[in-house]
Amino acid sequence: MSFKNLRLYTVDLSNNSELKNIFANETLLEECIASCKFRKTMEQEMSTCGFAPLFGRHTDAFTFSSNHNHFFRFVEENKLLPSTIIKEAFLDEVDRKENELNRALKKDEKQALKLALTNKMMAQAFVTRRELFVWVNSLYGFVGVSATSAKRAESAITVLRKALHGSFPAKPLQPRCVVEDRLTSFIAKGDLPQDFKLGYDCVLKSTDDTGATVRASKEDLTCKEINSHIEAGKRVTEVQLDFVDNAQFVITSELAIKRITLDDQYLERSLPQKTDDKIADMQSYMLVESDVLTAIFDKVMKAFDCVTN
Repeated sequence: MSFKNLRLYTVDLSNNSELKNIFANETLLEECIASCKFRKTMEQEMSTCGFAPLFGRHTDAFTFSSNHNHFFRFVEENKLLPSTIIKEAFLDEVDRKENELNRALKKDEKQALKLALTNKMMAQAFVTRRELFVWVNSLYGFVGVSATSAKRAESAITVLRKALHGSFPAKPLQPRCVVEDRLTSFIAKGDLPQDFKLGYDCVLKSTDDTGATVRASKEDLTCKEINSHIEAGKRVTEVQLDFVDNAQFVITSELAIKRITLDDQYLERSLPQKTDDKIADMQSYMLVESDVLTAIFDKVMKAFDCVTN
């Protein structure tokens, strides 16, 4: 289990005694999360979602908490049944039925035929399953969901809110600056936040109607070619950053974090020796990772003048 991508939220717990009590009580938190347990989709359902045991088959526990850090596993299933497929099958079935009866079908007959066909196709549809991990630092009010899609992250937050008695006012980061301008200044002016260095990947996009896009990979981002694109009016929408040699990641103009990689030497220094207890090893990794994520989260908030709780 690790956070390769992260959608960032903040939540104000200072004036919410009920939420503070839940996060301070591991047993109560476990009960809340388990109340929104994931179950598989039924024949006539298109999708389901909910929380699953955090470490899969290794334990039944839905949560893991330590030092104000709390972790959950969110699972969603969706059936692949595009409306175009249903429409084509329906039209074919109407043609077949009308030829069989040698007359046009009535409106209510068509509706009944479409319903029966849709139900049959739903029962046979291919099901996809995806997992997201959710991390909450209840001390600082930081929330992270391991998704690149804002929609999928919001799904996890919505179910978490339901599990926590409907009260979990998590909000996406609210920067008080133009993020693309700030990202561009990282490269053009070397105006990087403290403890960060430029990586080797970036994406630049034109601000005009052409929508021209330049992707640089494994490049010196301070080179003349990159700066010429910036001087021509392109803005940086994604850039790879190195955080105090502990981690690398890409940050986007939506303040989403992608491709998080913890440095091997940092992990060697920080992780205890592996044991025969797989759960204990996973928990150790999660706590080391959460330390880095907390530090990155705090730096991102400051670098982009984000509204604090």
